[in-house]
Amino acid sequence: MQERNILNMNIDTENQRQLLLLPDDPPPTATAAEDLTSNFALSTPQDRAAEDDASVLEEGPLPASIGDDDYYDEKISFGDDDEDDIDIRNVIKRLHSEDTTTTQSTSDRDYSKRNLPDDTFSFLIYSDVRSQCFLCGILVFLFQMSIYVVLANDIINVDNKKNPVGFPFNVSIPVRISEVLAILISIITQHDVRKAICLYRDGFDKGKEGTSTMDKSIAQVFPGATLWKWTLSIVLRASQGFLGLVITFLLIMRSNSVLDLLLNFSAIEFVSTLDDVVFGLAQDGLLGDVLKKEAKDMPEKSYRVSKEYLNTVYAMKVSLLYFVVLFLSFFGSWVYIYWQQRSGAYLCQQIFSQFGDEILPMLGTFTGLFYKHEETKFGGRSSYTDDQPGGPLLAYCKNETRWTLSLTEVGGVWDPCNWLAASSESESYSILSTTSSPWVIKTPTNRAAPLTHHFLMCYECTQVANFCGDYGSCVPAGKKYDQCICNKEKGRYGLRCEYSEPCPVVEAEGFSKEGGGQFTSTYYRLEGADTYYRP
Repeated sequence: MQERNILNMNIDTENQRQLLLLPDDPPPTATAAEDLTSNFALSTPQDRAAEDDASVLEEGPLPASIGDDDYYDEKISFGDDDEDDIDIRNVIKRLHSEDTTTTQSTSDRDYSKRNLPDDTFSFLIYSDVRSQCFLCGILVFLFQMSIYVVLANDIINVDNKKNPVGFPFNVSIPVRISEVLAILISIITQHDVRKAICLYRDGFDKGKEGTSTMDKSIAQVFPGATLWKWTLSIVLRASQGFLGLVITFLLIMRSNSVLDLLLNFSAIEFVSTLDDVVFGLAQDGLLGDVLKKEAKDMPEKSYRVSKEYLNTVYAMKVSLLYFVVLFLSFFGSWVYIYWQQRSGAYLCQQIFSQFGDEILPMLGTFTGLFYKHEETKFGGRSSYTDDQPGGPLLAYCKNETRWTLSLTEVGGVWDPCNWLAASSESESYSILSTTSSPWVIKTPTNRAAPLTHHFLMCYECTQVANFCGDYGSCVPAGKKYDQCICNKEKGRYGLRCEYSEPCPVVEAEGFSKEGGGQFTSTYYRLEGADTYYRP
């Protein structure tokens, strides 16, 4: 029995030395075991007891494979004296339990290390509501939201029912590609929404009493953390990030050029990272010692999320749902806006035009309404014609990159590059953008001369509040065009009912006739007859 115990205590000596960092001695052999047995037999009971006890203490805990409960219940007796009897059961059990405690804690329980995000929203989770840190987090959030509200109020025009955000009528291919890339980057790099989702996924763990230092929950590492403050941090962080994404998307889609797009995108990205920037300023001590201390200490504190709160499948679903929802929402909106621009939905359906007739008298006859021509486009841009067959055409000449006024050629063919009047060079998709730029006309000698007067405006009474004034009402005319119906009982005329009732009789100086003589000097108004909504 004694020999068996001695041999068992020398099994797996190499593993025991590695666990207790003992020197690397050569493994025992059978001869060494026999020598040890003989030496043990020659020793006194007291010496054998001391050697046995020293062997247990030096060799350390035994692995689970060397014995079972019967082994632990074994009691070794050396001699007849009860004081020399050594019960090693408790010693071995204690050493064995210490050896397996760490393994059980890491295998039976799953922990994931977490740190709070390095931004001012994290202050809200554990700081006192009356502290400087909590106030800093709230002020940064309010500042970011104020900028977003001001931008939204500036870019959204509620009076424009057709295009309240002011999207371009259309954009070029390089701008279109830049839109897709900018939207993709903005979704991927929007860290505030992603952080909020990660915090929500991990949950708020209050922890249990008696937990070791390595296993402390967020409420134990940050004593001031409560569920409502944790929820507040997530809500504010997510709302700021999502609103920033929406404003970024609107500014991207409002851009007419690649440069404007990049500038708008960069500006909103800076606003969305203000919470990180302010946190960095606090770490540098630029916002006071209190904020500096908290900003320095918080990144060094980590907490654990147990498997009770950390669900890998659930986490994967939440992360996947986040990207799927954002991608579908923003790229679905992009497709809708793209289709609206391509179909000309944001363009004005009716245009009122007026051209000076000082050099070319016939231009005066083109004063009136032009209607959007759905089937005919020139240079990828919509064209406008009046309501007369073979009448004038407002269209884009791609060869000269300008909008023109031209006439129908023989056979009903339109050629906008054979023009009577033309705008300055422009790549705009709307002719209305050329209103403030100079126009030229082609003289009878085929020379270009400045056009002294031109006027273009959108005529859509359903899109502008009080377009017809106090004396008319806006009535849709057909499926696409609308007009102002004036109150004839009050004698109002004009496209917007801006003219009062004219005189029934007009006296004028006689107009000379060719070949001699004069026209009459008295003219009477014809009842029920008007031209261009004029008597």
